Amino acid sequence: MKTINKIAILLAFVVSLPLSAQQKQMITDMVGRKVFVPTIVRKVYTDRFASLPVFALNPKLLCNSTFEIKKEGQKYISPEYQSKPMSEDNDEEILKMKPDVIICSNMTGSNAAEEAATLQKRLKTPVLVINFTLPEYGAMFSFLGKALGCNQQAAGLIKYLNTYIYPIHQKLKTIPEGKRPRLYYAEGMKGENTEPSGSFHSQVIDFVEARNVAKTSIGGMHGMSAASMEQILKWNPEVILVWTGMPAGMGLGNAGTSKSTYDHIMTDPVWKKVQAVVNKKVYQIPSLPFGWFDRPPTTNIIPGVLWAAKTLYPNQFSFNINQALKEYFALFYHAQITDADVNRLLGK
Repeated sequence: MKTINKIAILLAFVVSLPLSAQQKQMITDMVGRKVFVPTIVRKVYTDRFASLPVFALNPKLLCNSTFEIKKEGQKYISPEYQSKPMSEDNDEEILKMKPDVIICSNMTGSNAAEEAATLQKRLKTPVLVINFTLPEYGAMFSFLGKALGCNQQAAGLIKYLNTYIYPIHQKLKTIPEGKRPRLYYAEGMKGENTEPSGSFHSQVIDFVEARNVAKTSIGGMHGMSAASMEQILKWNPEVILVWTGMPAGMGLGNAGTSKSTYDHIMTDPVWKKVQAVVNKKVYQIPSLPFGWFDRPPTTNIIPGVLWAAKTLYPNQFSFNINQALKEYFALFYHAQITDADVNRLLGK
């Protein structure tokens, strides 16, 4: 009995120790930085784009949210996300929350390693950097699972990617280029902005091997490269996919006008000259609880791959999209949705 009491006292002492005094492990993050992090992580603070991957792994670890959710989208994600205080990149708020680890995203054009090192030195808190492009999601979750003590949860997310997402890419790579749709991604109030291949905002298009007609410069982190109607008419795409607004889902692009971007494209006399409009191959990208293509360009774009595969290659895939989406929402958003919910999301 005395031995049991001693063990209980020792365990209580270890749990009560500040994390700085507990055991640590060295982690090499996804940009090659070696960082000591606690072996037991209880609180994680993230930058804007890392909140959804960490939430998918373990909602209880996340101590901040970074995206507002439109009322119509709230049923599609666990309320635990919105219960977290909204915060990003604020030193004072980070210190108040006392996270064990900070997770930052490696954005195109950023000096992520240097910025993370500076933040870590300034806040005296371990900072880990993740890469979060679609092809790297499996590696990202494997890394986060190890770093945050969520290996089992990570395995479930990786299994989903290996079951549904990566096989889509592998299959579409075998389709001859001439049989892939020539596609325009319409953004902006009138559809006269877009994203070329290589943009964070065109990841889904690239992943499903569509031929992006846009040959224009990448518009930085926020995208939205200008595309004139004259240029769009020259491109004459076979298919048009329409953005979901910015922030994604917030009115579907109808700010300041009575029409959505989709409505404008389908009714404007000039747009009616475009092949995709003539053939009624203009599709509104789903938008709840976040855009399925971008804004944010993080793990919320996974269902966009399923939707795009079925939309652009209707005869190539036999997977049950309703089942795949219900599994996605359960795993990544911790929300149980029905077939009726899925049909609403898909605009059926």
